[in-house]
Amino acid sequence: MVFELTDELVDSIISALENQEQQFAVDASSGRLVEIKDIECDEDSFYMIPTWSSADGFNLMEQFVNSLHSPMARNDLLTVLRSGRGVFRGFKDVLKSYPEVEKKWHYFKNKQLINYVNQWYNSLRETWGLEKLDCEIEETEDLLRDDFTFLPYDYSCDSEEIFEGLDLVAKEYSAEYHSEVGLALADLWKAEPEVEFGKNAYGFVCRSYSKEFTGCAIFAPCLKNAPNTVLLTSFFVQKKYRGLGIGRELFELALAELKNRHFKWVLIANTIIPESITPLLLRSGFKPIGSGYIAELFAN
Repeated sequence: MVFELTDELVDSIISALENQEQQFAVDASSGRLVEIKDIECDEDSFYMIPTWSSADGFNLMEQFVNSLHSPMARNDLLTVLRSGRGVFRGFKDVLKSYPEVEKKWHYFKNKQLINYVNQWYNSLRETWGLEKLDCEIEETEDLLRDDFTFLPYDYSCDSEEIFEGLDLVAKEYSAEYHSEVGLALADLWKAEPEVEFGKNAYGFVCRSYSKEFTGCAIFAPCLKNAPNTVLLTSFFVQKKYRGLGIGRELFELALAELKNRHFKWVLIANTIIPESITPLLLRSGFKPIGSGYIAELFAN
């Protein structure tokens, strides 16, 4: 007897997969899950749901961590996975410290489990002599926009938090280079944004759903002899939130705004440029010039 795999049934099966104490089967006549007690799963009226072990759960967590680009969260989660005990509880506890990563995990996990159930159902359809269903899940969720807000830079509201963020990044340089060089890099980093960083600057600021400042991309116009040119003064993402795509979104929004304001040239000069953002600059049309970069927003 065939049965339809409804969304409701998929949700029920996913909930039952991680239940290590009870076993369930699909009652083909009702299309619902029933607990296996005295029921015989004859693969005609009742179909045992696919198995899901703790090893499968661990492998799923490992896949997620290996695909994760957020360095801090990734390192903390890897530590838990390598600890050898209390892994599942520890994994959940770490995710609580990274709400945005936690949401990515639930989305990833749900997507993988839906695919797992769909594969099982298609194997049944083969035994029924039916054609397999196309069960590919469309990527419809914009997790970044769900978890973060991106707003135009406002000097009166944002400048204080930006300078606080700059100070945190400076401390990273000091910690990374345990010498006078680290202190010099930190001072250089903090000094750069002071150039025309004020009410005439343009850009975007990102905050989490809890209103925590997470990063910015700020450009200031070169007002004197180059009215059509802007200079990058501040572009960073707080360490906790790196690897989530925030920097890319901020940069693209800021460049679009500069185009709307009819600036022609964008300069990145006399600044510390992490290697990690070089691919973003090249994709955005920037070209190396000396020790910096330049992009032409409007070609002649």
